[in-house]
Amino acid sequence: MINGRVLYVDREEVWLGRGRKLLKSEDGGRAWHKRAVLAVGEVRQVLCFHRLARRLGRAGFHHLVLTGKDSGTVLANRHVFYLIPGEYKLSGGEPVAGSRPLTLCIGKEAVYYGEYRGNPERGPVHVWAADAKEKTWRPVWWFENVRHVHGVFFDPYTGAYWMTTGDEDHESGIWMSPDEFKSLEKIAGGSQQFRAIQLLFTDKHVYFGSDAPDEKNYIYRMHREGRSVEKLAAVRGSVFHGCKVGSHLFFSTAVEPSRVNTSRYAVVWGSADGVNWRIVQRFKKDIWPMKYFQYGQVLFPAGPGDGNHLWMTPFATEYDQKTFKIPLSTLATHRS
Repeated sequence: MINGRVLYVDREEVWLGRGRKLLKSEDGGRAWHKRAVLAVGEVRQVLCFHRLARRLGRAGFHHLVLTGKDSGTVLANRHVFYLIPGEYKLSGGEPVAGSRPLTLCIGKEAVYYGEYRGNPERGPVHVWAADAKEKTWRPVWWFENVRHVHGVFFDPYTGAYWMTTGDEDHESGIWMSPDEFKSLEKIAGGSQQFRAIQLLFTDKHVYFGSDAPDEKNYIYRMHREGRSVEKLAAVRGSVFHGCKVGSHLFFSTAVEPSRVNTSRYAVVWGSADGVNWRIVQRFKKDIWPMKYFQYGQVLFPAGPGDGNHLWMTPFATEYDQKTFKIPLSTLATHRS
């Protein structure tokens, strides 16, 4: 167990956020060295210092994607920063559009995020992109019929970009752009079944879980041919996060206010074949109020992973903001 939140894993290279510090390991998490420190004002320094303060102030590191050797884009404290090779600081610091994007996507030659905010007036929300070298953000698409964008994802099998949106039935959808946002197609939508956040890809399917606080939730997969949707597993909470490690697929549920999903556990579900799903870990929600100290969740890192381990960080649960590294070989022993 490692103190901090795992942000990115690529074989033996692991990146971790710990308070204001961004740490890097080159040996799979055995040894760490400081790569950069968030430069923030006095109030944010205090918020970043303690794990409960970070939760209360929505402070600290949220996302990291690498765009080159020791270079990348970082979302932290609702701002965008950049890792520069040879520099032990984070440059940039411009505010993100909206609040805190739920995902950060590295595509063919650019980085993307979807605008996520309360948006009670239902104004336009955008997909934003920045060239990995120029670092100048621009809107590449906008929605006028949704509350916010949940996620932007690159499909390595086809080269297309996919998006998820919410929250009402008519706003919930899964979208795809085959031509780098010159056009957009709504693949599925119209109900809470398609109120999704995270998408996972295989050569034949697109996997997702429903994020429906007032309905029962499930893990689904969409067949690429014909686009039929198959219900795979019932889960006891909204599905917020997911990751793929080798051929293994993982999703995690959240503990949030709900009259339907009343479980007090954030649960990690896993599958080695995409069909049979099992509980591989669960974490009990801690005592702190969700309104102020956030929902119980289990976070996964970006990046291709190391192929052999599931890295995960419980959040607002027991073991809050501690990272686990679990060998895939041990996961088959867990049962639902």
